[in-house]
Amino acid sequence: MKKLLITILLVSWLLNISCNNSNGSGKNANTQDSNTESSQTTPGAGKGTITCLMDGKQRTFNVQQSFFEISLGVDPNGPKDGLEILDGDAKKEGFQFEFKKSGTTKIKTDATGDMNCIINYYNPQGITYTGEDAIVIVASYDQNHLTGTFSGKLVNINYDGGLGGSTANTAKNYPQYIQITDGKFELQK
Repeated sequence: MKKLLITILLVSWLLNISCNNSNGSGKNANTQDSNTESSQTTPGAGKGTITCLMDGKQRTFNVQQSFFEISLGVDPNGPKDGLEILDGDAKKEGFQFEFKKSGTTKIKTDATGDMNCIINYYNPQGITYTGEDAIVIVASYDQNHLTGTFSGKLVNINYDGGLGGSTANTAKNYPQYIQITDGKFELQK
């Protein structure tokens, strides 16, 4: 199961790099103000916000990439039963979500979670945290607007050596887990 998760994460990571290179992702600028941290790629125009408490610290992300429909099934040409938010990768702090278009999505590292659903957080140093036990709830969705909530425990995928290389060594300098609470997203096309 662990090898399957690592394989899925590696493929997801490679797709993220490919998609972001073709979309021209930008550098991020982080500001910190006591217990509040904000991340954004460019001031002003954006597609919405993602906010959450991350290990007790309030975080706000100004999202530059919109959401889009995806197939959560094995067949990529199957019914578009899911949504993806892709506003972070190994080079840009942010989140990646893949979840059901309505209701509650359970994300787990074992077979009890909803299949092919993920939540990833990429910290400013490129360390990837993935949902070990998380929930995403869609509050409202239409073709132009999406709102919802999320929370859960995310694990540093390279904390114990994971995929190897210099990232694995660097990852040990960051917490093994982060806890997300009070997560909210509000996005438009």
